[in-house]
Amino acid sequence: MNFFKMAALAALVVSGSALAGFQHNYDENSTLKIYQQGGGNNVTALQADARDSTTDIKQYGGGNGADVGQGSDDSKITLLQDGFANNATIDQWNGDDSKINVKQHGGGNGAVVDQTASSSSVQVTQVGFGNHVMASQY
Repeated sequence: MNFFKMAALAALVVSGSALAGFQHNYDENSTLKIYQQGGGNNVTALQADARDSTTDIKQYGGGNGADVGQGSDDSKITLLQDGFANNATIDQWNGDDSKINVKQHGGGNGAVVDQTASSSSVQVTQVGFGNHVMASQY
């Protein structure tokens, strides 16, 4: 297992043949964590203008993909994908003190979550195969 420490307390953990693509962390006191176990997993993560915020991505299995962007203060994004061929696109911008929690277990599940509302929460849990959800909060 390789461990790379990124600027501003951001951490990246890569295991096996998993790929962690583009990751950025621009603001102080924010945390960006990525953990992948299995093969063929991909992540693109961006955290900018997200003071005191956390992005935590965990992928287990194979062929999972995540595209996550965060630009909200005092906010949190948690993504867990356990299985194969699960995909998630999560964006959290301009809202403060908000939470997104997406969990996908199984295979071929998809989630698209877009949140710009302050003091709000989105919780998505999908278990099984071929489930898809699109959630927007403005």
